[in-house]
Amino acid sequence: MNQKTMKALVCFLGVLVAFSAVSAASATQVQVIYTGTGGDVTKNKLVYNNIPKTTITSQVISAAKKGTPMVTFGNGNGPKVMIVAGVHGNELPASVAAMRLINYLEGKSIKGTIYVVPFVSPYSTSKSTRYWKGQNLNSVANKAGTPTNKILSLSKQLKIKALADFHSTRPGGVPGKTSILCTKYPTYESYRIASYVSKQTSSSLISEYKAGASYPGALEDVCNLARIPAVTCEVKSAHGTLAYGSTTKSYTQMMAFLKYEGAL
Repeated sequence: MNQKTMKALVCFLGVLVAFSAVSAASATQVQVIYTGTGGDVTKNKLVYNNIPKTTITSQVISAAKKGTPMVTFGNGNGPKVMIVAGVHGNELPASVAAMRLINYLEGKSIKGTIYVVPFVSPYSTSKSTRYWKGQNLNSVANKAGTPTNKILSLSKQLKIKALADFHSTRPGGVPGKTSILCTKYPTYESYRIASYVSKQTSSSLISEYKAGASYPGALEDVCNLARIPAVTCEVKSAHGTLAYGSTTKSYTQMMAFLKYEGAL
Protein backbone atom coordinates (compact mmCIF):
# COMPACT_ATOMS: atom_id res chain seq x y z
CA MET A 1 0.00 0.00 0.00
CA ASN A 2 1.55 3.31 -1.09
CA GLN A 3 1.66 6.44 1.06
CA LYS A 4 -1.12 8.20 -0.84
CA THR A 5 -3.47 5.25 -0.44
CA MET A 6 -2.57 4.99 3.24
CA LYS A 7 -3.42 8.67 3.85
CA ALA A 8 -6.73 8.25 2.06
CA LEU A 9 -7.58 5.21 4.20
CA VAL A 10 -6.67 7.00 7.42
CA CYS A 11 -8.83 9.97 6.39
CA PHE A 12 -11.75 7.68 5.58
CA LEU A 13 -11.46 5.87 8.92
CA GLY A 14 -11.33 9.22 10.72
CA VAL A 15 -14.54 10.35 9.02
CA LEU A 16 -16.17 7.00 9.83
CA VAL A 17 -15.26 7.25 13.52
CA ALA A 18 -16.50 10.84 13.69
CA PHE A 19 -19.75 9.86 12.01
CA SER A 20 -20.25 6.98 14.44
CA ALA A 21 -19.70 9.30 17.41
CA VAL A 22 -22.20 11.80 16.06
CA SER A 23 -24.70 9.01 15.39
CA ALA A 24 -24.41 7.75 18.97
CA ALA A 25 -24.85 11.27 20.27
CA SER A 26 -27.94 11.98 18.20
CA ALA A 27 -29.66 8.61 18.60
CA THR A 28 -32.25 9.75 21.15
CA GLN A 29 -35.68 8.14 21.18
CA VAL A 30 -38.68 8.87 23.38
CA GLN A 31 -41.31 6.13 23.51
CA VAL A 32 -44.19 4.91 25.66
CA ILE A 33 -43.52 1.45 27.09
CA TYR A 34 -46.74 1.00 29.06
CA THR A 35 -50.17 2.56 28.57
CA GLY A 36 -52.69 3.14 31.33
CA THR A 37 -50.28 5.06 33.56
CA GLY A 38 -50.45 8.36 31.69
CA GLY A 39 -50.77 11.71 33.39
CA ASP A 40 -49.85 15.37 33.03
CA VAL A 41 -46.77 15.71 35.25
CA THR A 42 -46.80 19.49 34.75
CA LYS A 43 -49.72 19.56 37.20
CA ASN A 44 -47.23 18.69 39.90
CA LYS A 45 -45.71 22.13 40.27
CA LEU A 46 -42.77 20.97 42.40
CA VAL A 47 -41.75 18.68 39.56
CA TYR A 48 -42.46 21.07 36.71
CA ASN A 49 -40.81 24.08 38.33
CA ASN A 50 -37.59 22.14 38.91
CA ILE A 51 -37.02 20.42 35.56
CA PRO A 52 -35.32 21.99 32.52
CA LYS A 53 -37.62 23.63 30.00
CA THR A 54 -36.25 22.17 26.78
CA THR A 55 -37.38 20.33 23.66
CA ILE A 56 -36.49 16.91 25.07
CA THR A 57 -38.37 17.74 28.27
CA SER A 58 -41.46 18.65 26.23
CA GLN A 59 -41.20 15.38 24.34
CA VAL A 60 -41.05 13.39 27.58
CA ILE A 61 -43.98 15.31 29.09
CA SER A 62 -46.03 14.66 25.96
CA ALA A 63 -45.22 10.93 26.03
CA ALA A 64 -46.00 10.77 29.76
CA LYS A 65 -49.57 11.86 29.06
CA LYS A 66 -50.00 8.59 27.17
CA GLY A 67 -48.21 6.27 29.58
CA THR A 68 -44.82 5.32 31.01
CA PRO A 69 -42.14 7.10 28.97
CA MET A 70 -38.68 5.75 28.25
CA VAL A 71 -35.83 7.75 26.71
CA THR A 72 -33.10 5.87 24.86
CA PHE A 73 -29.61 7.29 24.36
CA GLY A 74 -27.27 5.47 22.00
CA ASN A 75 -27.94 3.16 19.09
CA GLY A 76 -28.69 -0.07 20.92
CA ASN A 77 -25.13 -1.34 20.72
CA GLY A 78 -22.59 -1.88 23.49
CA PRO A 79 -23.38 -2.31 27.20
CA LYS A 80 -27.01 -1.48 28.00
CA VAL A 81 -28.04 0.00 31.33
CA MET A 82 -31.33 1.33 32.67
CA ILE A 83 -32.23 4.05 35.15
CA VAL A 84 -35.74 4.05 36.65
CA ALA A 85 -37.49 6.73 38.73
CA GLY A 86 -41.02 7.47 39.85
CA VAL A 87 -42.05 3.97 40.90
CA HIS A 88 -43.76 5.84 43.73
CA GLY A 89 -45.42 8.99 42.45
CA ASN A 90 -44.86 10.98 45.65
CA GLU A 91 -41.08 10.42 45.69
CA LEU A 92 -40.17 13.46 43.66
CA PRO A 93 -36.37 13.97 43.87
CA ALA A 94 -35.56 10.97 41.69
CA SER A 95 -37.95 11.96 38.89
CA VAL A 96 -36.61 15.52 38.85
CA ALA A 97 -33.05 14.16 38.84
CA ALA A 98 -33.91 11.78 36.00
CA MET A 99 -35.22 14.67 33.90
CA ARG A 100 -32.03 16.60 34.57
CA LEU A 101 -30.04 13.53 33.56
CA ILE A 102 -32.03 13.19 30.34
CA ASN A 103 -31.19 16.79 29.48
CA TYR A 104 -27.52 16.21 30.31
CA LEU A 105 -27.32 13.11 28.12
CA GLU A 106 -29.09 14.73 25.18
CA GLY A 107 -26.47 15.28 22.47
CA LYS A 108 -23.71 13.44 24.37
CA SER A 109 -21.70 10.56 22.94
CA ILE A 110 -22.70 7.42 24.83
CA LYS A 111 -20.49 4.38 25.39
CA GLY A 112 -23.20 1.81 24.85
CA THR A 113 -26.91 2.44 25.38
CA ILE A 114 -28.66 4.17 28.28
CA TYR A 115 -32.38 3.81 28.92
CA VAL A 116 -34.05 6.28 31.32
CA VAL A 117 -37.59 5.89 32.69
CA PRO A 118 -38.24 9.15 34.59
CA PHE A 119 -41.87 8.48 35.54
CA VAL A 120 -43.07 4.89 35.94
CA SER A 121 -46.56 6.19 36.68
CA PRO A 122 -46.94 9.75 35.38
CA TYR A 123 -50.51 9.77 36.69
CA SER A 124 -49.26 9.12 40.22
CA THR A 125 -46.56 11.77 39.87
CA SER A 126 -49.11 14.32 38.63
CA LYS A 127 -51.16 13.70 41.78
CA SER A 128 -48.13 13.21 44.05
CA THR A 129 -49.64 9.95 45.24
CA ARG A 130 -47.65 6.87 46.24
CA TYR A 131 -49.82 4.24 44.59
CA TRP A 132 -51.15 3.48 41.12
CA LYS A 133 -54.67 2.01 41.04
CA GLY A 134 -54.26 1.13 44.70
CA GLN A 135 -51.05 -0.81 44.03
CA ASN A 136 -47.59 -0.28 45.44
CA LEU A 137 -45.64 -0.70 42.22
CA ASN A 138 -42.53 -1.67 44.15
CA SER A 139 -44.19 -4.79 45.49
CA VAL A 140 -45.79 -6.11 42.29
CA ALA A 141 -42.89 -6.20 39.83
CA ASN A 142 -43.29 -9.98 39.90
CA LYS A 143 -46.94 -9.70 38.80
CA ALA A 144 -47.62 -9.91 35.07
CA GLY A 145 -49.41 -6.90 33.63
CA THR A 146 -48.07 -4.30 36.06
CA PRO A 147 -45.90 -1.36 34.96
CA THR A 148 -42.89 -2.54 36.97
CA ASN A 149 -43.22 -6.06 35.59
CA LYS A 150 -43.18 -4.50 32.13
CA ILE A 151 -39.84 -2.90 33.01
CA LEU A 152 -38.53 -6.29 34.09
CA SER A 153 -39.73 -7.92 30.86
CA LEU A 154 -38.25 -5.13 28.77
CA SER A 155 -34.94 -5.41 30.63
CA LYS A 156 -34.79 -9.09 29.73
CA GLN A 157 -35.73 -8.40 26.13
CA LEU A 158 -33.15 -5.64 25.75
CA LYS A 159 -30.49 -7.70 27.56
CA ILE A 160 -29.87 -4.95 30.11
CA LYS A 161 -26.46 -5.26 31.78
CA ALA A 162 -27.53 -3.47 34.99
CA LEU A 163 -30.49 -1.50 36.36
CA ALA A 164 -30.73 1.16 39.07
CA ASP A 165 -34.07 2.12 40.63
CA PHE A 166 -34.16 5.56 42.28
CA HIS A 167 -36.40 6.53 45.19
CA SER A 168 -36.66 8.89 48.15
CA THR A 169 -37.30 7.90 51.74
CA ARG A 170 -39.06 9.99 54.35
CA PRO A 171 -37.32 10.80 57.63
CA GLY A 172 -38.23 8.10 60.12
CA GLY A 173 -39.27 5.74 57.35
CA VAL A 174 -37.51 2.69 55.91
CA PRO A 175 -34.62 3.00 55.28
CA GLY A 176 -35.01 6.62 56.44
CA LYS A 177 -31.59 7.72 55.20
CA THR A 178 -29.73 8.36 51.96
CA SER A 179 -28.56 4.90 50.99
CA ILE A 180 -27.90 2.26 48.35
CA LEU A 181 -29.72 -1.06 48.74
CA CYS A 182 -28.53 -4.32 47.22
CA THR A 183 -28.37 -8.09 47.60
CA LYS A 184 -25.55 -10.62 47.19
CA TYR A 185 -27.43 -13.70 45.98
CA PRO A 186 -28.05 -14.77 43.30
CA THR A 187 -26.46 -11.71 41.62
CA TYR A 188 -23.35 -10.63 43.49
CA GLU A 189 -22.76 -7.82 41.01
CA SER A 190 -25.61 -6.00 42.75
CA TYR A 191 -23.36 -5.68 45.81
CA ARG A 192 -20.39 -4.51 43.74
CA ILE A 193 -22.44 -1.78 42.07
CA ALA A 194 -23.91 -0.64 45.37
CA SER A 195 -20.50 -0.56 47.07
CA TYR A 196 -19.11 1.70 44.34
CA VAL A 197 -22.09 4.09 44.25
CA SER A 198 -22.14 4.20 48.06
CA LYS A 199 -18.50 5.23 48.26
CA GLN A 200 -18.72 7.73 45.42
CA THR A 201 -21.77 9.51 46.82
CA SER A 202 -21.36 9.16 50.60
CA SER A 203 -24.55 7.12 50.74
CA SER A 204 -25.02 4.37 53.33
CA LEU A 205 -24.65 0.83 52.02
CA ILE A 206 -27.51 -1.51 52.95
CA SER A 207 -26.95 -5.08 51.86
CA GLU A 208 -29.04 -8.19 52.28
CA TYR A 209 -28.02 -11.69 51.31
CA LYS A 210 -30.88 -13.05 49.22
CA ALA A 211 -32.98 -11.14 46.70
CA GLY A 212 -36.71 -11.39 47.26
CA ALA A 213 -36.47 -12.35 50.93
CA SER A 214 -37.39 -9.03 52.56
CA TYR A 215 -38.87 -7.25 49.54
CA PRO A 216 -40.62 -9.75 47.26
CA GLY A 217 -41.96 -7.97 44.22
CA ALA A 218 -39.55 -5.03 44.47
CA LEU A 219 -38.11 -4.06 41.09
CA GLU A 220 -34.53 -4.39 42.34
CA ASP A 221 -35.18 -7.86 43.74
CA VAL A 222 -37.01 -9.32 40.75
CA CYS A 223 -34.24 -8.06 38.48
CA ASN A 224 -31.56 -9.67 40.63
CA LEU A 225 -33.54 -12.92 40.69
CA ALA A 226 -33.59 -12.70 36.88
CA ARG A 227 -29.79 -12.30 36.94
CA ILE A 228 -29.98 -8.63 35.94
CA PRO A 229 -27.74 -6.83 38.47
CA ALA A 230 -29.82 -4.15 40.16
CA VAL A 231 -29.68 -1.70 43.05
CA THR A 232 -32.09 0.69 44.74
CA CYS A 233 -30.84 4.22 45.44
CA GLU A 234 -32.58 6.30 48.11
CA VAL A 235 -32.27 9.96 49.12
CA LYS A 236 -33.89 11.42 52.23
CA SER A 237 -36.88 13.64 51.50
CA ALA A 238 -40.39 13.71 52.92
CA HIS A 239 -42.99 12.33 50.54
CA GLY A 240 -44.36 14.91 48.15
CA THR A 241 -41.41 17.29 48.74
CA LEU A 242 -37.98 18.12 47.38
CA ALA A 243 -35.77 18.35 50.46
CA TYR A 244 -32.79 20.66 50.09
CA GLY A 245 -30.02 18.86 48.20
CA SER A 246 -32.06 15.70 47.61
CA THR A 247 -32.38 16.12 43.84
CA THR A 248 -28.67 16.84 43.48
CA LYS A 249 -27.81 13.78 45.58
CA SER A 250 -30.10 11.57 43.48
CA TYR A 251 -28.52 12.92 40.30
CA THR A 252 -25.06 12.23 41.73
CA GLN A 253 -26.08 8.64 42.45
CA MET A 254 -27.26 8.26 38.86
CA MET A 255 -23.98 9.57 37.50
CA ALA A 256 -21.97 7.25 39.76
CA PHE A 257 -23.99 4.27 38.52
CA LEU A 258 -23.39 5.23 34.88
CA LYS A 259 -19.67 5.72 35.51
CA TYR A 260 -19.37 2.34 37.20
CA GLU A 261 -21.01 0.72 34.20
CA GLY A 262 -18.69 2.61 31.81
CA ALA A 263 -21.61 4.24 30.01
CA LEU A 264 -20.09 7.75 30.14
